[in-house]
Amino acid sequence: MTARAGLLPSQPVRRLPLLLLLVCAGCGSRTGTLDLDPLDPSGPDGGPSMDARVDAAIDAGPDARVVDAAIDAGCVPLPEGCGAVEICGDGTNDDCDDAVDEGCACDPGAVQDCFLGAPGRRDVGACQDGSQVCGASGAWGPCEGGVLPDAMACTGRDDLCNGCSDERVCGLECPSPGDPRVPVGEPFAEYPLNGRDFYVGPAAGWRWRIEGGPCDELAPRLESFELRGAGREVATFVPKLSGDYRVTLSVTTPGGEVLSCSWEINVAGPGLRVEMCYPESETQDLDLFLHRPDTTTDWYPPRSTAFGPLPESSCGWHNCEAEVRLRSHPVTMRPVTRADWGYAESPLSACENGPSGDRWRARGSCANPRLDIDNNLSGDAIGLPENINVDNPRDGETFRIMVQNFTGLAAEPVINVYCGGRRVSTFGRAPDTVPRFQGPDGNRAIGAMWRVADVTVRVDDAGETVGCDVRQLHPPGMASGYHVTVNDPAF
Repeated sequence: MTARAGLLPSQPVRRLPLLLLLVCAGCGSRTGTLDLDPLDPSGPDGGPSMDARVDAAIDAGPDARVVDAAIDAGCVPLPEGCGAVEICGDGTNDDCDDAVDEGCACDPGAVQDCFLGAPGRRDVGACQDGSQVCGASGAWGPCEGGVLPDAMACTGRDDLCNGCSDERVCGLECPSPGDPRVPVGEPFAEYPLNGRDFYVGPAAGWRWRIEGGPCDELAPRLESFELRGAGREVATFVPKLSGDYRVTLSVTTPGGEVLSCSWEINVAGPGLRVEMCYPESETQDLDLFLHRPDTTTDWYPPRSTAFGPLPESSCGWHNCEAEVRLRSHPVTMRPVTRADWGYAESPLSACENGPSGDRWRARGSCANPRLDIDNNLSGDAIGLPENINVDNPRDGETFRIMVQNFTGLAAEPVINVYCGGRRVSTFGRAPDTVPRFQGPDGNRAIGAMWRVADVTVRVDDAGETVGCDVRQLHPPGMASGYHVTVNDPAF
């Protein structure tokens, strides 16, 4: 007989207390089961009862991957908390129907935390929220990501998310949300992954795997992170974007057994961070802009080309990179200086590990606002998502986001807005892609521009960004659709 992960062949499989069996069955299906009578020898469909099915599984032995956890002495598992109706706006699967906030209205582009498991399992043990995006129709999309109850897992944590610890010897000691072994990461900062933080036994092999954030689905060959030493005990994870990254550690024991578990790392930058990614990023050049807050000046002078954005109006490739690239003002012909909106500079750690790290280090600090990456189809930035940061905005400031199509060919950009490290909006994601975003190339004209949204930042008395109010922009006189123009420099 082959032993399961962390369970020796000589160890007896313990029978679960009845109440835990009921809750575990509910966890596996994410639907309520507390109305079943465990003393009835037949189930609701005439088949074996829940208790009989568990007895059969236990008799089959550990090779059947039976739930063989025991609870702390005296621990009463938390109820699932399934209700009769869905409650809008709480991001919870209130009625346990495998959907979150279905039938609830929302603002297109909004993002909220969500949990697909039973309400009583949310924020308990290993369980962790995912996220969902409000579609163009004003309805919530699917709840994606996160960690749900797993009756089959043996990871040394509360994988059932019922408030009672797993007493098995599992080998791995995997983290739950809030575990100090899994701190919040920062974009471009090295994040060490030490296998011995989670496993202390003998190991014949190590394997790390990372699943990326919301941009990686657009171009599977391009990843929004770097993973060094994936087959070693100690690896290094370098995220290039904000968001939640799923980490999986697999350890092979000297006997050939594979122990494995997964958790999520939150990568968050301070203040306001706007990220743009697009599936054509290896062959086409789009540019991300952020308008100076609380102003309405034009983006370009009349009859300009995309090479001549007004530097006093916005932050972008022309005046926000580590090196100012627009040499002279398109109207006055005076030298162009870096965008200065009155913010303090950030420490080097906020930008020095990006593609322009050497230039930022030579400068000695990170500017605010700044463009970390300009995907201009040259150098190390080819295919990378662009991002603009304001690490320390002021309370109540409103910023406008714009994308300019320099190449001119049809493209489908996606914009993610983060405030205080949390993704608050996503625009342009399939199936709600931006239609007909094309025009003349930027060498000849201003070309196509997508005015995405206005973002008003909320900052507390300590100077921390605590949220944003985001208003999607629509064509004038319309209540829906994307605000796309061609050769129109207006705000």
